[in-house]
Amino acid sequence: MDYLIKTPAQLGPMLAGTRRQRKLTQAAAGTKVGLAQNAVSALETDASKASLDRIFRLLSALELDLVIRDRRAKTPPASSW
Repeated sequence: MDYLIKTPAQLGPMLAGTRRQRKLTQAAAGTKVGLAQNAVSALETDASKASLDRIFRLLSALELDLVIRDRRAKTPPASSW
């Protein structure tokens, strides 16, 4: 399923929801990619202050991809946050 994220404030809840869906604690998700639990918490709380490196590392831990899509494309995403 695709999720449309338009602001950093929308990213954190999506990451947290996916992590919970995969039955991972913040510590377990972080351990998979070398992030501390508090770094995962910070990403989920306020992704606007996170580096792209940390965002990509957490996406990797959660087995998520980042897709860049032209807003003018005809096919809308399946869901949005």
